[in-house]
This record gives sequence, structure tokens and C-alpha cells, in this order.
Amino acid sequence: MPIRTFLKDNGVQFDQEWAKAHPVVQSLLYQKTVTPADWQDLFLWVYKINSWVEEGATQIRDTLTTDIDRYVKEAGARIRSHKTESLLKVYIKEWKRYFKQTNILPLPFKVIDGTTVAIKSSSSAAGGSSNPPEAADSIKSVMLDKWNSKIFEEMSEALLADALKLIEDERNGLLIDAQSVVGIRESFVALNDNPDDVLGVYRKTFERSFIEQTVEYYRNRSAEYLAEAGVLNYMVYADKKLDEEQKRAEKYLEMSSPSASRHMDKCVMVLVESFEDQILAECSTLIVKRDVERLQRLYRLIRRTRNGIETVLKCIDCHIRTEGLNDMRNNAESMATDPEKYVQQLLAMFDRFSSLVREGFCDDARLLTARDKAFRVVVNDSSIFKVEMSSKKGRPLSVESKCAELLANYCDLLLRKTQLSKKLTSEEIDEKLNQVLLVLKYVENKDVFMRFHRAHLSRRLILEMSADQEKEEMMVAKLRECGMPSDAVNKLSRMLQDIEVNKDLNSNFKKALVGTNNNKCASDAINIKVLNGGAWGRGGSEKIRFSLPRELEDFVPEMEAFYKKQHNGRKLCWMHHWSSGTMVFGTSNGGRFDLDVTTFQMAVLFCFNERAHEKISLETLRLATELPDAELNRTLLSLVAYPKMKSQILLCDLPIISPRDFTDSTVFYINHDFHLIKNGKIQLRGKVNLIGRLQLSLEANAEKEHEGIVALREFRVQEGIVKIMKMRKTITLAQLTMELVEILKPLFVPNRKIIKEQIDWLIENRYMERRSDDIQTFVYLA
Repeated sequence: MPIRTFLKDNGVQFDQEWAKAHPVVQSLLYQKTVTPADWQDLFLWVYKINSWVEEGATQIRDTLTTDIDRYVKEAGARIRSHKTESLLKVYIKEWKRYFKQTNILPLPFKVIDGTTVAIKSSSSAAGGSSNPPEAADSIKSVMLDKWNSKIFEEMSEALLADALKLIEDERNGLLIDAQSVVGIRESFVALNDNPDDVLGVYRKTFERSFIEQTVEYYRNRSAEYLAEAGVLNYMVYADKKLDEEQKRAEKYLEMSSPSASRHMDKCVMVLVESFEDQILAECSTLIVKRDVERLQRLYRLIRRTRNGIETVLKCIDCHIRTEGLNDMRNNAESMATDPEKYVQQLLAMFDRFSSLVREGFCDDARLLTARDKAFRVVVNDSSIFKVEMSSKKGRPLSVESKCAELLANYCDLLLRKTQLSKKLTSEEIDEKLNQVLLVLKYVENKDVFMRFHRAHLSRRLILEMSADQEKEEMMVAKLRECGMPSDAVNKLSRMLQDIEVNKDLNSNFKKALVGTNNNKCASDAINIKVLNGGAWGRGGSEKIRFSLPRELEDFVPEMEAFYKKQHNGRKLCWMHHWSSGTMVFGTSNGGRFDLDVTTFQMAVLFCFNERAHEKISLETLRLATELPDAELNRTLLSLVAYPKMKSQILLCDLPIISPRDFTDSTVFYINHDFHLIKNGKIQLRGKVNLIGRLQLSLEANAEKEHEGIVALREFRVQEGIVKIMKMRKTITLAQLTMELVEILKPLFVPNRKIIKEQIDWLIENRYMERRSDDIQTFVYLA
């Protein structure tokens, strides 16, 4: 049973309590001053009526509705009777006062909002009714509905027209009362009669009219301004107007409306897209001139359009490719033999292009992607610095950029003891190595880089020419971090480990020599390196027939015996073409020089030990050293025509020295007047390095090295195809090619020719076959 049944005879009368509350309500409604005490008492009076008077909430609502209706009629009369002021100005003045009270007056009456439902529901329950009426509207809703029905519905069109006129005046540069426009917007939002779409009336009236007026205002003016001022000045105008409209929208539109963004879309359409072709026509010129300020403005305009950015991407791509290739072409002659200059030129270009994208286009991700694609084309261009890759059968497979090889050479300059590495600090070397890795990211034939880098690392480690062992280890770690294939990086890491292990091995071997022969001098003179054939990439197939000098020959069996005790079952393969040493060279004029030479050079010079003043023929030297003709000729050339010295160790009887002119009867003899020249003065003491670029393989030239790269690529392609076929079982040529490129991309990008050849080889060897009904589909043969 409802609690109100027990509270009917409590002595509280509606008229008595409302007489106390009514003056305060009137003061609030008419915006008069109300004391804090009266404000608090109003809450108490309303609560008492609602709680103790039967149908008290209904009586309050009816009486209050009458007061609101009376006030709205009076306000309407004041608005309609305007004489000296405009309708909009008078309306806004009245609306602001009233709208403020719609948020204050209803507060004490919140207790009655919905109370009618509770009372009537209880009565219905007692009476058996099953359809309780809905709750009455809140007092705020009543206030807004009265204003809407009595005033706004009649005046809305005239008020909207006045508001739009003010907005047009503002666009023309006049000062206006912005709050008048805001007030009209508030009216359309607040005085909505559809609870399911609270912004429906606003969108259909104020928002739509605002957008339509904007389009109409700029449609003719923008075309006229472009014709008068030109494209560059028009971009300034459009950029300024778009900023103004953005601020105008935030000020005058209801930004929570789902269609509010249509305003800026229309502005972009009428101010930018209508003249997009003319604006984009300036893009290439501005990029070439590096006019950053205008590029920023063009970007701000074009990024708002739907398709304009595609043209900007094409302009950036074309600029980077053209300027990059022109720069490389103009400096090709000097860079071809100078890896440092080549890499620095690439880095300077990359910084220049990155700066252009950063300053002119705010590092837009789409522009950065375009930069990367275009720079990759420059790096991998094969029209300037090119290398022709051929198979062992002599068939050319591809023409590639020489960038990977030059990058590896530059790394070698930084990591080896060179003039460049000596003048740089440790931090500068780190920075330059990071720059190399940055360029390497864009190189497609990374396998070429890894092969040459590994060859250079071999030389540095064998000749002990590394500038800093920590830098070598750091470079291997960085190659791993930047995504180089793990098997190739693991081999580099194993090479470094081998050198560390050899320190202990050498120490133990020298102790064994001293203990066996009691020859400390001999033990100090020898330094053996035992290297893992799998990691260093050289095996017994490269073993060359060669007669060691007697001074070194005795160490071979002793080392083999010592090693077999340490590691049972392992076999040593002596790589004499990797070896080097230091020997003392004395001349008849009192000169004494320390010569750093290869083992082959050492063997040739030892032939003159007993015959220092005699001439020895090429045939005799061949019999003494047992070197192949090509290797012997190359070794002799390094002793009679070393390019870095004016005075040579050996002399010969040929007027013009060329290995092709060497015959069996050509004779060689010691230059007893050998000397060094330093600062223009003859030096009879010093150290001479004749090793140069130590030949770490027996391959005659770079062509053979490239053949090795191609052979490895062919194997990688076969391996990748078989791996994909095992997984897919059946696959189309297009899908196979796509997946194969994805697998091999970290090393190199296989071309169609090598893919086709290896597919044919695998079909021929029964690894896979073409499907009988579709030659473009392959089936794996288990």
C-alpha cells in the first residue's frame, strides 16, 4: 500500500506553502535577486508540498506552467515590439536571460520530475489498471517547449536569415556580435521537439543553411581571385580562408553533430579541389627550387583533398630519382674508385631528400614511403655503377648496382688500420658505420655486401689489421639487428671466435716448441691460425701446390703433430696463400728494411739468399717455388713494380714491366740500391708493406667472385622453391614467385630469369612438375 495513504491528514496545505514559494519562483523567472536563504527554503517548500500534499506535484507543475506561459508571452510581446533595435538583437537579449534560467529554475523542482508516475502507478495498482501513463516532462522541457511554441517557431526563419547575414559580414571583414549567431545556434539545438534526434532540427536548418551559404560565398570569389592574383598567391588565400572557416565552424557549429565535418569538406571542395590541377602544376617547380614555405602551404591544401596527394607522391618520386641519378652521374668518375666519397654522396642525398620531406611535407608517412622507394631506385641503379653477374657457364644473368661492393669496401676502410680510421674518433666511426647500415637497408643485393664484407673481415683478422676488435664485434651485432640472414651473420661471429681461440692455441704451441727444441727465437717468430673451414668459406679445394722455404717447412709437421694431440680426428689444410710474414732485407749501401710480405713473396725472395748478386730466371724461380704461372707472375710483379714505391725490391731485364711479357728467360735480381724516400729525402731504414690486398682466394679476378655469388643465388632459389612446394604442395607460378621473393628479399631480389631457370632444373630433376591441365601451376613430387 503506498506510503502516501498514511500522510493525508498532516495539516500541510498547498495554497499555504505555495504562497511562501511563489514570490521566490517569480523572482527566479524574472531574473531578480534571490537571497541564499530564500533559495534554500524554496527546496524545502517544494519538498513539503510534494511529500505531504496529495497530488502536490501536479499542482506545482500546473501552477508553474501557468507562470512560465505568462512570462514567455510577455517576452514575446517585448521582442515583437522592437523599434530601434533589430529583431535578432532583441531576441538574443531575451533568449540569453531565459535560457540561463532554464538551467537554474528547474533545480528546486527536480523532486517532482517523474513523481506523478509513482503516484499514478500506485493508484493503478490498487485499482487494477495495467497501463500506467508516462512520466510528465521535466520543468526544463516545459520551459523550452513554451519558448519554442510561443516565440521561436514564428521567428526562426527571420532570425536565421539575420544570423547568416552577420556571418557573411564577418567573412567580408566586418566586426560582428558573434554571440548573436551562437545564440541562434543554441536555440535550434535546445528547442528541438524530437527526443530521438536531438540535433535533427538544428541540422536541417542552421547547419545546412550555414554550409550552403559558405559554398555560395566562395564559389565565385575564389575563381576571380585565382584569375587576378595567380596560383601562388591563391594558395595563400585558400590556406588562410580554410583556417578561418575551421575556426568559424568551431565557433558557430555544433561540433558534436555527425555532419559537422561536411562544412570543411565543402570548403575544401570549393577552395581547393575546384582548382586542384592548377595548384598541383606548381608542385614540381617548388620541389626543385626547395621553396619550403610554399611547399608547406601546398601540402596543407592538398592533404585535405581526396586524390591530390597521389600527384605529390609522383612529383617527389620523380624529383628524387632524377636529381639522385644526375648527382651520381656527375661524380661517377671520382666515386667509382673512392668508396668513402661514394657513400658520403649517397648519405648527403638521403639527408637532402629527408630534409625536403620533413620541412616541406611535415614528415607525412606517405611521402616518407615515396622517398624510400625512389632512393632505393637510386641506390640500386645499374646504369652508372654496374656489375654484370654471370654464371659459370658464362651466361649473363643480370646487371646490378655496384653499391653493395662499395659499401663493403667503405666498411673495410673504417674497420681496418687506415688513414681514415686513424683520424676518426670512436664515436665518429660508430656514426659512419650506422650510416652504412642506413644505406644498406635500401640495397637489394645484400648477399654481395655480405660476401665482400666477409672477405674483408678475413683479411683484417688474418693480417691482424683490425683497428678495434670491439668495433668488429659491434658491426656483426648490428648486421644481425638490421635483419641480415642469421646463417651469414653466424659465420662472421664464428670467425671472430676463431681468432680468440687461436690466442690460447698459439700460446700452447709456442710452449711446446720451446719444450721440444728449446728454441725460443723460433717460437716467437711463428704465429699459427687454425680456422674453421665452414665459417671462413675456404676448403681443401683451394689447396695449391707450393714449396715452402726451408726456414718455414719444419714448422708444418710439428704443428700437425701438436694439433692432433689436441683434437683427434681433425685434418689441417694449409692455406699458404693466406699467410704472411716479416723478413729483414739488407742492401749493399747499408740499408736495412723490414719487409711485410706474403708467403709467396717470401719464397721468391728466399731464392736470392744464397745468390744475392746473381740473376735468376723465371723458369728457375718456378722450379724453386713450384708456384703456378699466374700466381708466380702476380707475385713477381708485386716485387718489381709495386705502385707505391719508386725504388723496387727486385729488378728485371724488361724495359716495360707487364706480367704478360714475362717469359721463362726473363731474369730477376736484387736491387742492392733499394731505398725509401720520405719528405724528399732518401731513407736507409724503414718498414715496407708489400702485402697490399692479400689474395684470400685463388680466384683470378672479380668475375670469378661474381660467378660464386650467382652459384650461391641459384642454390638459394632452388632451396626456397623446394621449401615453398613442400608446404603448398600445389601452387601457381605467380604465387610461387611472390612467396619466393618474400623469402629471399633479405639477401637479394631474384629476377624472372633465374627463377625460370631453377624451376626448369627442379622439374628436370623430378622435384616438381607442371600440372597437365595448367602449365602455370606446379605440383610437388615427394
